[in-house]
Amino acid sequence: MSISFEPIHAVVGSHFTAHTQLGTVELVLVDASERARGHLPQAFRTPFSLLFHGPESPRLGQDVYALDHPALGRVEWMLVPVMPDPQAPQIPRYEAVFA
Repeated sequence: MSISFEPIHAVVGSHFTAHTQLGTVELVLVDASERARGHLPQAFRTPFSLLFHGPESPRLGQDVYALDHPALGRVEWMLVPVMPDPQAPQIPRYEAVFA
């Protein structure tokens, strides 16, 4: 399933359930940001990234996860752990990038 920015931006602040080897993990989509197009031809979508917050435990590694969302259904996205927010270093953060 190809996803575009608009439906994702509409669900910022909502919860996703990630299915992991350790069971389900609740993530919150805290940001959706469009990226610079650079020299990308108009035929391609504008790149964007998603930032999720997760619980302190378990911490997820870089992998492709099945994520469930009430409005989007089930999606499979690669999540990558990113540096913690200096204001809240105990909260794990994960990013998904769509080019």
